[in-house]
Amino acid sequence: MKKFLFKEYLPLIVSIISVFAFSLFWENISLTYNKDNEIFGNYSTSNHHQFNDTLRFTLFILIPLFLYLLTFIFINKENVLTLRQIIDQNKITKPIAKKNNTILYFFILIFFFIVFFHFLLIGFPINKLDIFHEGQLLTGAMNYNLKDKFWIGSYLNTGLFYDILNTKFAWYLFDKENISAFRYFQQILNYLFYLLIILFTYNVSKIFDLEKNQNTFFFITVTSFCLYFYTVSYPNFPNYRDFFSILFLILLSKTLINETFLKLNFFIMGNLSILSLLWSLDRGIFLNATLVVTCFLFIFQKKYSEILFLLIGIIFGWIVSLLILGPTEFMAFINNSSNILKFNEMWNGIIHPTPFSDQKNATRATKALILIFLNGIIIIRYIFDKRSKFNIQSKNFLIIYYILGFFYYKIGLSRSDGGHIVIGSSLNYILFIFFITHKIIEIDSKKLNLVNKFNKKFFGIYFFLIIILINLSSGFKINHLKNIFDYKNKFSNFINLKNEFYLNNEYLKFYKKLQTVTKNDSCIQNFNYDPTIYYLLKKPSCTKFYKIFIIATKNDQISFIKELKKSNTDKLIIDTVNTNIIYDPNQRFKIISEYISLNYTTHSDVNNFKILVKYND
Repeated sequence: MKKFLFKEYLPLIVSIISVFAFSLFWENISLTYNKDNEIFGNYSTSNHHQFNDTLRFTLFILIPLFLYLLTFIFINKENVLTLRQIIDQNKITKPIAKKNNTILYFFILIFFFIVFFHFLLIGFPINKLDIFHEGQLLTGAMNYNLKDKFWIGSYLNTGLFYDILNTKFAWYLFDKENISAFRYFQQILNYLFYLLIILFTYNVSKIFDLEKNQNTFFFITVTSFCLYFYTVSYPNFPNYRDFFSILFLILLSKTLINETFLKLNFFIMGNLSILSLLWSLDRGIFLNATLVVTCFLFIFQKKYSEILFLLIGIIFGWIVSLLILGPTEFMAFINNSSNILKFNEMWNGIIHPTPFSDQKNATRATKALILIFLNGIIIIRYIFDKRSKFNIQSKNFLIIYYILGFFYYKIGLSRSDGGHIVIGSSLNYILFIFFITHKIIEIDSKKLNLVNKFNKKFFGIYFFLIIILINLSSGFKINHLKNIFDYKNKFSNFINLKNEFYLNNEYLKFYKKLQTVTKNDSCIQNFNYDPTIYYLLKKPSCTKFYKIFIIATKNDQISFIKELKKSNTDKLIIDTVNTNIIYDPNQRFKIISEYISLNYTTHSDVNNFKILVKYND
């Protein structure tokens, strides 16, 4: 017994010790900062190299996992699968048998109904406008309306769909170019994403090849957690940005479950390469990196047909995008995207807290890191342990899923506030629930076998108890039901709200003043972090930099000045009076600031804004 415990727990003890050791040396793992760096931000003020946190995270996770694997192999030789044996498992793979699980289909429909029901209950988003974040999306679409250009006319921060097209679709769908239509469509996108999550958990539940009742239990438990995570814990995030990541995992699971439409699924997966980048740039990079790893994994397993159709899909998607966008816009997309990817972290980054420290957000970050570490250990055991009951399909799926989740934490590394850390670790939270639920089923099947004895009545009770808990957690009250019966009238009132309703009094006064000042101007230009004003005034930005917060290099500043001169506008550079913020534009963009000081003078002051006008030549 002691020998058994020794073999079981020694690898874990060794890896945990290494985790704590790395946390002690976390801040000592540091690349040399380039003091000639021209980009001002959190990193520059702390002499922090942009890849420090990525390197620290990679070592913190991979070295303890490697030590766990080595120790496990060394002391459990008789229970370890060799690489050859793992590869040979693919040769004897059998398609997962299709099970006619009527009760599971019933609960899928119920979950769909609940998501739709919840959508009707939540009410309408009538909070004041987030000038910084929502303005990015509103002006992106308005700029396209007025300029008829994508990247040529606007320097995009997140992605073509996120920054422009989603808002365009909203305005087209509701035939109103207002904030209400934009916000309502954002809600629709989030709830479509929740429906996709249900399909995702359904496909994942099949890949583990469980018995019918076990499959149903797994699906209900995991889906409930996912819906709670997204709709209750983080309902205000643009969760739909993960749409193509989840779609990729659905297609992957389908290709591993059976060979029906195998080539078509891989072809579609290949097309996600470009689509994901256009949808949301950072998510697209994570997905493309995962596609590269997937290709190598399948080469290792000699799945050449799958790789061929995946590559055909990738090439096809990129060629079609080039033809649709045209060479000029396509090259602008490449240049814009590469610039954002190269410099985003340098101007927007927040240094990741040291694990197990008392630094801000350290507790949340430590939980995320431990979760990723534990998931890695579980996957190692499932892959290399002969005693593992997992089929090769589920092993392949878990490897690729974990790799995608590993890349996803770059979100939390690049901007390490609480929200981004949670978003970056979201896939690993879900993966951990996979493992916990599967382990419960495994233990139950060995000892009590209760799940297989459950009848439809029990599953109904279990399901509704979970739903009740989720609704209570979200603050649901019975009187919320009246929202459904009066939905049509409330929607009509909401969708017709004027934009001024969403502005606070101070900003409304500024907007009204600016309407008068700029009534004869063909374009306007900000020199502050407000991207919303272009949309409200229905005027294009004089430069492509409508959100100057994302300007990075000296070349960007020079481009800004060149485009401003070319526009021939004598105004309007709009400057903030409050210049005491740590990353004030005058501090970050000194070339532009100097140009403004030499060429512009104050026209008028409105609240916290200063309107500048160009000197007469």
